[in-house]
Amino acid sequence: MWRRIDVAFDLGLDELHSVLQVVFGWEDYHLYRFTTGPQNDPGAAFVCTADLAEGFDDDLAMPTWDVRVDELLAEPGERLHYQYDYGDGWQVSLAVEDIVDGRVPPGRATLVEGDGAGPPEDCGGIHGYRLIVAASDPAHPDHRQALAEVAELWGDEVAPRDLGLVAFDPAAIDARLQALDLAASAPTPARIGGRLATLLLRVREPDTDRRLRALASSAGVEVDLDEATAARMVRPFTVLLATVGDGVKLTGAGYLPPAVVQTIFDELDLGEEWIGKGNREDLTVPVLELRETAQQLKLLRKYKGKLVPTTRGRELAVDPIGLWWHLAAALPFGGRDAAVPEWQASVLLLALMASGSTDNAEVEIAKLLIGLGWAVGDGQPIDRRTVTGLIATDVRLLRRLGAFERDRRHDRWPGAVTDGGMTLARAALAAERP
Repeated sequence: MWRRIDVAFDLGLDELHSVLQVVFGWEDYHLYRFTTGPQNDPGAAFVCTADLAEGFDDDLAMPTWDVRVDELLAEPGERLHYQYDYGDGWQVSLAVEDIVDGRVPPGRATLVEGDGAGPPEDCGGIHGYRLIVAASDPAHPDHRQALAEVAELWGDEVAPRDLGLVAFDPAAIDARLQALDLAASAPTPARIGGRLATLLLRVREPDTDRRLRALASSAGVEVDLDEATAARMVRPFTVLLATVGDGVKLTGAGYLPPAVVQTIFDELDLGEEWIGKGNREDLTVPVLELRETAQQLKLLRKYKGKLVPTTRGRELAVDPIGLWWHLAAALPFGGRDAAVPEWQASVLLLALMASGSTDNAEVEIAKLLIGLGWAVGDGQPIDRRTVTGLIATDVRLLRRLGAFERDRRHDRWPGAVTDGGMTLARAALAAERP
C-alpha cells in the first residue's frame, strides 16, 4: 500500500501525523513518532506528547508540535520515517518527490493518489494485515489458507469483512482531510518557548491543545524592543534602585525609613492609587511590594541591617534594556513551581497578553486550566474568581510596569494589554527560566 499526498510546508509534524492517520485509515489510538536517518538506525526523534509526558524517551527527543515539515523535508529526495502503534510496529517511509514554492494545497493537505487498502487498528502488524488482505480477496493465491487462519485466530463466525480492512476510497479520504480543518489551525511557530511547552506537555484535551498552539503561534513573534519603552516600563525599579543608592539603613522593624518611602512614593506618583501620606512602608503597600519584588529579583538584599543593591542590581540600575530582559526572564512571578496552578495560570495570562487580547482573560484562563486538568476543592470547575486570585501577584507587577491600560472598571480587570505589555509577554514566553 502507498499514498502520494500534497501538504503545506508549514504543517507541524503533529498535523502531518493527523494527515497520515486519515490517508491510511487509522483512528489515532496509539503513540507515534517521526525519526530521521536510516529506518534501522534512526537519528533525531520527534515524538508525541504522551511519550514525553510519560518519560518514554530520552532528553534529546523533541515534541512533534514544535517542529514544522519544512524544517526536516526541504529538498526532493529527503526522507523522514513515521512510526505508529509501537506494538503492531507500523513504519511509513516519507520521501519528498517535489517542492512547489508558493503553492499551498486546498485545506493544506490533499490526497493525490494511492493504492492498497489500509490496515485495521490492532490487526497484529504486517503479518496480520497480509492475512486479512488475503482472506478478504477470493482471487488472492493464499485466500483459502488465510480463511482457515482467520477462523483459527478469531473463530468460524468471523467473516473477513468484519476484520476492519480499510478500503482505499479517495472520496472518503478527501472528506476526512477536510474535516481536519487544517486551514483554520494556527501556523506552527519555529520554536515554542519552554513555559508554554511545559503546559502543552500536560494537555490531554483537544480543544485546549488547539488553543494553546494558537497562543504559542502568537507568542512566537520576534521581540522588537527600543530603549525608550524599556526605560519607561522598568522605571519603578530604577527609581527604587536610585533612591536606595549604595545602601539604606532599615528601621528596627526592618522597613525602609519614612524619608526614603516618601521619595519613592512621590517619584512614582503613587498618590493617584494609594490613600495615605506615603511615608510609612508598612502602610504603603505599593512601595512595600516593589521593594520585596526587587529583593526576590535579586536586585536588592538585606545586609547587616541595611538594604543594599546586589552586584547585578548595580549593573542593571543604569541599563534599562538589561533590566527589562531581567524582568521578562523572571516572569511569571507568582508561583515559582511549574506544577502549581498559580504558575500555570500566570503563563496563560502571558500567552493571552502576547496574542494582544486580554478581554475576559479570567474566563479564558479558567477554561484552559480546566483543560489542563485543574479543578477546585471537590472537583468543581475553576471559575473566574479563582483565576483572579491565582494571577493577582503577576497582574500587580505587570500593572506597575505599564503592561496594562489603566481602567478601574471591574469588568475590565486586569485591563487591555499595552504594546509594551505585549512585547514583554512575548519576551517572557521566549526566555529561558532564570
